Amino acid sequence: MCLNDNRLKLAVVVAYLVAVACGATTSSIGISTLREDSSDPFGLQIGEASRIRADEYNAFSPIALSIMATGGAPTTSVLSAPADLVHRYSSGGFFGSVVFFDSTFLQTASFLPDAMLFAARWWLPSLLLFLFLPKWFVQVGADRRWGWLAAILIALSPAASWWTMMPIQLIAYTVAGCSLLLSAFQRFIRRERLTPALQSLAAGILIAGMPSFYIPWSLVLGLPMLVATVAWIFGSKEEWKPKILALSSAGLVAMVFAAGILWENRAGISSLLESVYPGSRRSAGAAQSFSMLFGAPALGALQEMTPIGSNESELSTAFTITFVWAAFLLVGLKSFGPLRQNVVILVLMGFGLIWIAWCTINLGDKSAAMPLLNFVQPARAAQVCGILGTILVCLLLSRLPARSGWRLPTVSAVVCGMITAFAASALQQTHLPVISHKFIALVAVAVAVSVFCVTRFPHRIWPMVLITVLAAVPVLNSNPLLFGLGDLRGSATADYLNDEGKTTRSADGVWASDSPSFDTAMIANGVPSLSGLQRSGPDKSQWAKLDPDQSHSQEWNRGGGFVYFQWLAGQPLIFGNNGSDSVMVGVDPCDLKRRIPNLRGIASTHPLDVPCLVPDRTLRWSDQDMFIYKFS
Repeated sequence: MCLNDNRLKLAVVVAYLVAVACGATTSSIGISTLREDSSDPFGLQIGEASRIRADEYNAFSPIALSIMATGGAPTTSVLSAPADLVHRYSSGGFFGSVVFFDSTFLQTASFLPDAMLFAARWWLPSLLLFLFLPKWFVQVGADRRWGWLAAILIALSPAASWWTMMPIQLIAYTVAGCSLLLSAFQRFIRRERLTPALQSLAAGILIAGMPSFYIPWSLVLGLPMLVATVAWIFGSKEEWKPKILALSSAGLVAMVFAAGILWENRAGISSLLESVYPGSRRSAGAAQSFSMLFGAPALGALQEMTPIGSNESELSTAFTITFVWAAFLLVGLKSFGPLRQNVVILVLMGFGLIWIAWCTINLGDKSAAMPLLNFVQPARAAQVCGILGTILVCLLLSRLPARSGWRLPTVSAVVCGMITAFAASALQQTHLPVISHKFIALVAVAVAVSVFCVTRFPHRIWPMVLITVLAAVPVLNSNPLLFGLGDLRGSATADYLNDEGKTTRSADGVWASDSPSFDTAMIANGVPSLSGLQRSGPDKSQWAKLDPDQSHSQEWNRGGGFVYFQWLAGQPLIFGNNGSDSVMVGVDPCDLKRRIPNLRGIASTHPLDVPCLVPDRTLRWSDQDMFIYKFS
């Protein structure tokens, strides 16, 4: 497998470089709302943008583009607290600049075209997953080929596709750090010093990023991989010195850098925890629907309709059925070897059972007091715990003999197929009535055939190819293939905003608009603004300019969302919210100027006739005119 593996690694690197060179991503920033004229879009897009991924095209991607535009921190709403930790970027702190190196790269590599930079960061987690997960499998005593299969099934899971690869990002950096930690351990055994020291440093930095971005999924995905890796090192029969050197050096670096980024982002963390939403909410274990837990193979129907009573992202999961498959393999394997050879399997199995219990059993309100678990909503655990199951089942498949007989493959296949058929039937009766009886049968047979072939012929390549093809079908058209950055770069509106962003930043000014899609265009082009993103809660000192006595703090003290403005000429200031993460401010533009003296201009979806405004120009955005005003 070594030669083929080298070719596979080369193919992955080449594919990454080609995607970067072409500026190709699966981002949905090419959606019609982010176009000047959706009938005449900039660039090339194959397939439809995923409308449900608003967080991606209105927040994650615009923040990355904003970093490129400013060469520093993005221009989230000036009313918001810093969101460095939530979105993996640095506002200038040393620790954040190092740990969030992917965002720092956006600031420093300005010699590359923006589309290439954006694509390089977009595909980096996938590159790390495919390069380091197979290596990690070898390092913990498994066959490399199963690491490739695990990476493929993770990348092709509906959860990864409909959440725009968020689960990949949340596990890839940790997997890379764990693999480097194991490499350092092996080199310390050989009494090397410099190389393992550098590997420990890199491992610590990668692992330090775990408490960032989306912590619930970091706990479900990253923590088990880290604990399993540490347990493998502790369980090794090697002498204690290399164990201590590897774990202490990488652990010290991880703790220092993790503490550093938490300290640098203490204002944003404090604001988020003190917000009305999401605040310091805690969750209790609760049963999720059977269709959600095991329906992933049938979610190809999401490409045909929006689910009833839910949406594509909320309904999508990884392949949780792999836990059932793994259970049969555990029963069917005749020899396990000594404990130290199985410690990784035992750790992942333990975490898997915990998260499965968290999302399948009603544990009552008291379970909301369970540390770490209570940070994870049961639905969020259900969506991605199948990734752990995928890694676990691939580790177990590595233990199978060349021929495993007929009983184990047959029983595993039949049960997994029946469970899938039941889950698909439940989806048909609830969220996805478009599913036909024929489709249910086809999905069940596909799962059964995949499980049977891979289990029966574990040392053949064709079963892996088969399961890869079958896994790809349900997600093939879930995201577009976008070349370039759509109308967020190069369009007349984007060019104007890019220039205005430079001028406004140099003058320490701000803008505001009453259009969420125009807010996105301003963020992407580095225009400081009152309207826009409020991801880590409010900056109370800034909101005091609008609400001095904080009598409306219940309305604006929110995080994880957006700040919207509405122009109310001649009317008093009002506040509102959508019940969760978004804030609405209704205000007369002249009143806003009096409260925010450095307000340079506003954009409006309709003409305004107020004494303090001077018409500047009309721009086109989201298939409508945007009226630009400066202040007299």
